[in-house]
Amino acid sequence: MDISQIIIKILKKQHVSIEEKSAFNSWILSSSENRSMFNRLETLVKEGHDLKDVSEFDLEQEWLQVINKAIQVKRRNEKNMRSNILYKYAAIFVGVALFSYGAWKYGNQSAAPVEINDSITLQLENGDVLIIPSEGQQNIVGASGNILGTQNGSQIAYSDALKTQTLSYNTLNVPYGKIFTIILSDQTKVYLNAGSSLKYPVKFIEGQNRQVYLTGEAYFEVHKDKKHPFILTSGEMDLKVLGTKFNVSAYPEDANINTVLVEGSVSLYNSEEVYNESVATIMKPGYKAEWGKVNDKVVLEAVDTDLYTSWIEGKLVINEMLFKNIIRKLERKYNVKIVNKYEDMNTRMFTARFDIETIEDVLKSFQQETIFDYKIEENNITIYPPKLEIKSTN
Repeated sequence: MDISQIIIKILKKQHVSIEEKSAFNSWILSSSENRSMFNRLETLVKEGHDLKDVSEFDLEQEWLQVINKAIQVKRRNEKNMRSNILYKYAAIFVGVALFSYGAWKYGNQSAAPVEINDSITLQLENGDVLIIPSEGQQNIVGASGNILGTQNGSQIAYSDALKTQTLSYNTLNVPYGKIFTIILSDQTKVYLNAGSSLKYPVKFIEGQNRQVYLTGEAYFEVHKDKKHPFILTSGEMDLKVLGTKFNVSAYPEDANINTVLVEGSVSLYNSEEVYNESVATIMKPGYKAEWGKVNDKVVLEAVDTDLYTSWIEGKLVINEMLFKNIIRKLERKYNVKIVNKYEDMNTRMFTARFDIETIEDVLKSFQQETIFDYKIEENNITIYPPKLEIKSTN
């Protein structure tokens, strides 16, 4: 019996053998993604959805093919199609819920756009959206049928062999809890952090700047090309380089855009203005530039660049950071929602380094510094003031 059938039995509260229970425990403890999938399935059951028997499928690969096909069919025929067609696809295999609840609102029969919250997605130049699996290999095919590049695991590499003189863009979106890498057509390498998106040409055009658009956080290793400056636009800030390594953090909810230069040099300037080297801010390696979104001012500071780039290796490094700011980093890395009901925690300062720890390991680590209570329900975490023990005076 495969894991899908065991999951169905557990969700239906049917008897499971010791061997089945052991297999289930091994599966759910093997990754946070598996725990999230099971939690979403439980939600479906509580909402009254019927879980049918399963067939023998390669869960992830089979479902991703089905949902990608369904999404493209729906977009091309959205005037005449209804999402019950997607529902028909979903009925093929109950294991779809394991990989689809974020990508497909189960049972929805309206013509609303498909929600894809927990999957890496790639939007093509014609608006079609593909779900990108975290593993596996495949060609990335454009709307016209041309092969744009190839995916190998958590990386997509675009080809420079594409014959075109027209700029067309792809947009890669990375959800919370994941990291992905893109190699652009000029061999520039971009690491995208959780909760980030990058819009970029499928091929850079001769005689034009290499311009990309970032929301969130990314680390860039820009391929040198003096004839074609590389321009990164993020909000109201433009960053101009020829060839260098740097990190940019520009999440919409943050008050500042932070740029950390590891190697080479970059120029910062307002994206609404024409580039003028005499008024642009020039950065040197080992410095961080903090661009204020409100006041449009730049503050330079010498920093340890490893503190800002260690996320590429899956690490979370915190250096004298307020807990209220740490919360956002934890939410992105672990794909959780944290509500802090202990106001005093917000102003506490922490220094820590995490690697393979679970979110509960991290919370317990903070508890060693400051006493507090917390409760975890699925992907939701609530932090409370510590419970005080009242001792008897008798």
